[in-house]
Amino acid sequence: MKTGSIDKLLLTPDEARKLLGIGRTTMYQWIKEKTIPTVRFPNCRNIYIPTESLHQFIARHTNGCGGEDNG
Repeated sequence: MKTGSIDKLLLTPDEARKLLGIGRTTMYQWIKEKTIPTVRFPNCRNIYIPTESLHQFIARHTNGCGGEDNG
């Protein structure tokens, strides 16, 4: 996801869930269960999800060709 010409390093849960095509409830459940890594800065209420974590999450849950299960 880009803003201008700079790649975003962090996404809001809403941005991340839209990219993954999942619902709000599922995203916050995954955050609560620590299925998706998050970043929270000191003295800040906001939660962010590193874009690199989304790529890794997808790779971990992608089935390979030939029927192997990577998860």
